[in-house]
Amino acid sequence: MATSTTATPAMLPRSRVASRGGSSMRTASSARRVATPAGVVRAVQTPFKPSATPGTDDKFPKSTVKSRQTILPTTETFKQKYADYSTGYASVPGLSYERSEWITEVEGEIPAELEGTLLRNGPAMYVRGDFTKSYLDGDGMVTSIALKDGKAYFRNKFVRTEHFDKEEALGEYTEPSIFTAKDPRKPAFLWRLFNDILYGNLTRKQNGAYNVINWANNLIAVDYKKPYELHPDTLDTLGHAQSPISSVMHTSHYRTVDEPDGSGRRCVAFLNEVDWREERTKAVFYEFDEKGEEVTRRAYNYPASYVHDFVVTDNYYILFDCPIKIDFAAVFTKYIFEKACLSEMICEDTDRRPLFRLFPRRGDSREVITVEADYWCYAYHHVNGFEQKDGKIVFDTCTWDKFTLYFTDICSPNGETNFPRMKLSRFVIDTEKGTAKHSCLSDLPCELPITSWDYTGKPYQHMYLSSSVGTNERGVNGPMQALTKVTVAPDALGGATEIEWVPGDRKFAMEPFFVARKGAVDEDDGWVVALVHDAAYGEKSNFGGRGTEMVIIDAKKFEEGPIARLRMPAYVPFGVHGSWSTRYVGGPPKPAELAAIAAAEAAGVGADAGTAVTFSGVAAATASVQEGVGAGVIIGTGIVAVTALVMAVLSNMGGGF
Repeated sequence: MATSTTATPAMLPRSRVASRGGSSMRTASSARRVATPAGVVRAVQTPFKPSATPGTDDKFPKSTVKSRQTILPTTETFKQKYADYSTGYASVPGLSYERSEWITEVEGEIPAELEGTLLRNGPAMYVRGDFTKSYLDGDGMVTSIALKDGKAYFRNKFVRTEHFDKEEALGEYTEPSIFTAKDPRKPAFLWRLFNDILYGNLTRKQNGAYNVINWANNLIAVDYKKPYELHPDTLDTLGHAQSPISSVMHTSHYRTVDEPDGSGRRCVAFLNEVDWREERTKAVFYEFDEKGEEVTRRAYNYPASYVHDFVVTDNYYILFDCPIKIDFAAVFTKYIFEKACLSEMICEDTDRRPLFRLFPRRGDSREVITVEADYWCYAYHHVNGFEQKDGKIVFDTCTWDKFTLYFTDICSPNGETNFPRMKLSRFVIDTEKGTAKHSCLSDLPCELPITSWDYTGKPYQHMYLSSSVGTNERGVNGPMQALTKVTVAPDALGGATEIEWVPGDRKFAMEPFFVARKGAVDEDDGWVVALVHDAAYGEKSNFGGRGTEMVIIDAKKFEEGPIARLRMPAYVPFGVHGSWSTRYVGGPPKPAELAAIAAAEAAGVGADAGTAVTFSGVAAATASVQEGVGAGVIIGTGIVAVTALVMAVLSNMGGGF
């Protein structure tokens, strides 16, 4: 059985796609079947059963973190922990929840040399009237914590997409979404049968909710496909197409990588669009320089597939193609009757293994190299990747042995059927032999990895992840709660060391970020920063006992825990992704904003941001939303376009968060 497949222009139809520079480039197209030269395997998803993976989970290296050293009895179901964890998914009331103010409660000391802004984005409002949406369909709210001179300033503001403004004006949901079975369009049966299935119109709400990044002082919020520029001082939404990076459609995953010739750093974004009717995917990779200008755009056609995140090395963009398929029966038995949402129309495909797809970053070649993994799994968020001197490629990621698009295990765990069950994995890709060999670095359930951006696409040693705490004899793991630093040699296939920090019995850490110290020589010389959900914030909570902290940890002294804890003036829902901006953005109001605030107050417009939310009417409903997350309709990532178009929007979403 062949383990390497390579698509070349000689094998497949040729088409010409204009590049940014005006020259043409060849792209391999799989729109129709063509003859294959003898001895060459086409880069298609030819079904074949995965062979037995050597070894079993029992042979995988066991995590050494403290919380997994004691296997708890089966009677320990982590019921209280999951109940506390679910409170981090409570919806907020709406625009009245926006605020900006100095953070006054700090335990410890903010390093004076730490300057920049922690940026977070995620769904924050999931309720309008009596209509409750799934968490991932909520309206996006960007949170910023700006640090300078040992002080911190807090802001939160909704991303005002065109759909947000429309629904805000009407006071109700009008747009169909990706992850909610219930449909605001009436009659839903006819809309889904005729508009969605027969006509293939799969336009879905833009919620601006899955990531936020500040590149070249262009502050961008993005959902599964469409970026929106925000004002760097106020977080106000300026709109789509305000700068090069907000003018092109791309998903919410980015990589920043240094050019090997010393010409500077690039921000790399990508878009993955699938046409399952033609069995073809178009992947477009964009690179932006430090001035924010688009300097590279490379488009590729390859066989239809689902991907989520990507890795960038000196010479390649690398996608991990998950083995999934469309559940056609569910389209007509569940979807059109509002018994399931779009993203529940896909399921795992056990007839094939995952594939690594490598796309050239440089030169004229449009040859797409496809290599089959030797380990059957799923992977959504990748750690890092780099090329070795011998030409092999190291690809580190968090792997899953079942298909849930991970959100059921992270966003709606119940400690019974849904709970974190990931592993930290390393693949070594040999394009010459056509192999991708898997090694498990640790069986610690972990996700949302981050490394130093100074080491993206380079050999590295340190990574920081969100991780599960606790396990029982039945193999059920506790919810995502801790932050863990993992150190492994660049050429190692094991021997990782792990340092775990648990924020508290009823506290749960969110996605971490690494901030390098200015002038740092060592890779881990800097800080790890993260938001932490507190299910028992106490009397000072502005939202039903919940609260949020920001922690700052010296990465070299990770085992000592935070050197500073900052209590946020408002509860911040868990969120999806974010970033660290080395520029100070979202700080205290400047004269123009102060004048606007004064004018609004004189006109009697605006809410008192310092007032706690009172629970009545809609606000009462939002306070309880997602308390019992496991019973809701929160489901996995990715959007499934119905019938032949199912995967088109899915892959846009798949690259999303």
